[in-house]
Amino acid sequence: MDITSNPWVVTAADVAAGPVTLWPVSGKCIIFQVEFEQYNNATDSATVKQANGKDFVYLHAAADLQTVRSGMVGHADGITIPQNGITTTGTVRIYHK
Repeated sequence: MDITSNPWVVTAADVAAGPVTLWPVSGKCIIFQVEFEQYNNATDSATVKQANGKDFVYLHAAADLQTVRSGMVGHADGITIPQNGITTTGTVRIYHK
């Protein structure tokens, strides 16, 4: 896990034991794009939530195992990835301001 740079990078192993908070609720953050990559199965997925528990981005793996992108998403009230929010394998990259 690397949350000291841009993009934030979180792997499935990072969220296997518990949730990861990337941005606390105290203030809005601007998210440009979320990417899901390096997964092994077309059934894998990644969920990114706001700190209040509401879904922010849900990405489902592609059949050809290519990187899946959210596109421009905007403001968020905190960012967390819940426990097992990245299924089995994969990496989530979150590009932010």
